[in-house]
Amino acid sequence: MSTYTFRVEEIHCGGCEKAIRNALTRVNGVRDVTADSDTNQVTVSYHQSQTSIEEIGERLATAGYPAVS
Repeated sequence: MSTYTFRVEEIHCGGCEKAIRNALTRVNGVRDVTADSDTNQVTVSYHQSQTSIEEIGERLATAGYPAVS
């Protein structure tokens, strides 16, 4: 299992955190999602054999929360 942290500037509240968790937990291979509106970070634990950071990042963007570099 791997862990990756995205920086997402569009997280403003608990509702945003919940929407991100809901979107990412539907990705096959994602095991845990923590979204934090105070730090604007989304940390994802996932199985590399089942998904990729690119796929998870695309799902974030599709949900309206694009990661920034």
